[in-house]
Amino acid sequence: MDNILKNKIYSSTLGMKIKEKVPRLPEWTYFFALFMYLLSQFAQGTLAIKRLIPMFLPYWIQMFVALIIVLKIIMFDEYYLKDWFILLFLGIVLWQSGMNAGELNLFYYYIAIIGAKNIDFKKILRFFLVMISSLLILTFIITKLRIIPGLVFNRGDGALRYALGTVYPSDLSARCFYLMITYALLRDYKLKLPEYIGLISITIWAYVVTDTKVDLILMVFFLLIAVFYKQTITLLEKITSIGIAIILGSAVSFMILMTYFYNPSNHFMKLIDHALSGRFYFSHIAFEKYNVTFLGQYIPQNGFGGNTKRVFDYFYIDCSYIRILMMLGAFVFLLVVGYLLYLSHMFISKKYYSLEITLILIAISSLIDQHMWEISYNIIFLATFATLNSFKHSSKSLSI
Repeated sequence: MDNILKNKIYSSTLGMKIKEKVPRLPEWTYFFALFMYLLSQFAQGTLAIKRLIPMFLPYWIQMFVALIIVLKIIMFDEYYLKDWFILLFLGIVLWQSGMNAGELNLFYYYIAIIGAKNIDFKKILRFFLVMISSLLILTFIITKLRIIPGLVFNRGDGALRYALGTVYPSDLSARCFYLMITYALLRDYKLKLPEYIGLISITIWAYVVTDTKVDLILMVFFLLIAVFYKQTITLLEKITSIGIAIILGSAVSFMILMTYFYNPSNHFMKLIDHALSGRFYFSHIAFEKYNVTFLGQYIPQNGFGGNTKRVFDYFYIDCSYIRILMMLGAFVFLLVVGYLLYLSHMFISKKYYSLEITLILIAISSLIDQHMWEISYNIIFLATFATLNSFKHSSKSLSI
């Protein structure tokens, strides 16, 4: 029985026949689904929701997209039987935890990850960049035309923060950050002077418009890595995948422990919390009000994003890791951490260094933002089963 599960490959006979006649049909199907998925989730991060688009529509679209991708997987993809059982089990777990939390982003992203098998990841990156950039520009235009409102926030020190049609200024700056690292990944971090000038200009513009300091730090850090790309690769090779796992694991553990034990009377903690715009404080409230469950729970939250009225009872969990732990449960949290470590090990062992650097940047960003499992921000996880041959590092690729 074990040998059957390990060695037996399941594939749809009908699907294989269709694939022989129309070889690119699986790819076309996936990109159609990805288009709908990106469009629906991007819309959820803008003020087009409620004003131009019914709130329920993106959720129905994402369910439809999930169905299309599942059909693509069943019809055209090949897996060992044991892999089918594992994928099905994980899907059930993520669905149940998502239903418990009232948050299905991770579940839908999981389906998109599996569906990306045998799709060229560079094609996915190009598609993502063109589509999200176009949608962002369109959002700016319809905001300027006053079709949707452009919210302006005041931090309290007199600085104005503009959302430009998105739900919150920090979401806009995060969008810029993710687009920047996606572009660098598409170029394999081999950037030229005009590209550096463009990326620096975006960094300055994003900070001036949104006044988001943490994203400014992330963008500057990314630019330094891009400039010193050769040295970064050398450092990664010295640290090895084990060292990277220890560093990332320590960073996540530090964030969770600092949040759990946060005490406003502690000067050191309060200083870091102030630098992180109160992320320790509000996540600590989550630990005070709720227990960590095994498979998730619903946690009502009330953020500034999208609100045109003053928010008096603000409560929102920004850190992606703490959101997963508190909302989706301890089991899913361990699955996610294990998955990140597996992905990092795969990228390092196969010398996909540009992918590894991007993954590290996203892992760091996820310490302070909630966008890890929002596909219209972060596309990196689709690389798990996609075709990655063009990302393999060689000594020639860095010689200029």
